[in-house]
Amino acid sequence: MKQLSIEPNNTQFSLPNAYALALASKLAYAGEAEVLNKLSVQGFNGRFIDGSKIPGSRQDTQAFIAHSGSAIVIAFRGTEKVPDDWCTDAKMAFRVTPHGHIHTGFDDALDVIWDTLIETLENVHQYGQSLWLTGHSLGGALAVLAAARLSLEIDQRIYKSINGLYTFGQPRVGDRRFVGELDQALKPRYFRFVNDNDIVPRVPDRLNQYQEGGSIRFFDSEGKLHEDVGYWFKFMERIKGSLNQKLDLIPSFIEHHFIDHYIQNIEKNL
Repeated sequence: MKQLSIEPNNTQFSLPNAYALALASKLAYAGEAEVLNKLSVQGFNGRFIDGSKIPGSRQDTQAFIAHSGSAIVIAFRGTEKVPDDWCTDAKMAFRVTPHGHIHTGFDDALDVIWDTLIETLENVHQYGQSLWLTGHSLGGALAVLAAARLSLEIDQRIYKSINGLYTFGQPRVGDRRFVGELDQALKPRYFRFVNDNDIVPRVPDRLNQYQEGGSIRFFDSEGKLHEDVGYWFKFMERIKGSLNQKLDLIPSFIEHHFIDHYIQNIEKNL
């Protein structure tokens, strides 16, 4: 594994931090032994959380918490493809929260490991370390929901140290109100990476009132990084029709979603 090196006090956009968190997002796909071994080599203590081993759980949500004396990284496992059940009526239906409406399926997946995650975080967050959340694909959605719970629902005197939320190929997770409240709390530290034709950041559809939040970071077809949201809108205009039509007609929509492509493009821009 390449160096997972965090600039712990940098709350501004940082490509080195993006690189470290993209590597963490990739590591989240590995098994427990590999995750803990690689974190140890990098100088982090770690806790691997496997939802499938939690009594009563019907989901296999996974994440790890890496911690040192200066930083805590929470990385959620994603998926390399677009699961059909992301867009089924039951899963895509909104759940009402005090801060807007959110995706029921994603919220259920986070619930599976939430108590364990919070218990672990309370145990390791003892030195005022900065907190970083990340994930690819579904993992990005879970990172956003976790950041919202920490920053909007839990005493901010405890979790005001969220220094960065970096997601890669993240689907939309909530409505305009949810996005607005999270952006008000975290937008200067919330960066949402999109790779060229990656389809996942465009689901669930806006017609279902889903919105995207954070600050866009868009890789064009040459891998060049743009902060101009205009590039994102040009991409949106290229995509028409239903989700199935998109996936059938343009295979690159799936290929561009892989976490390795995000890592390679960050390397090009470093």
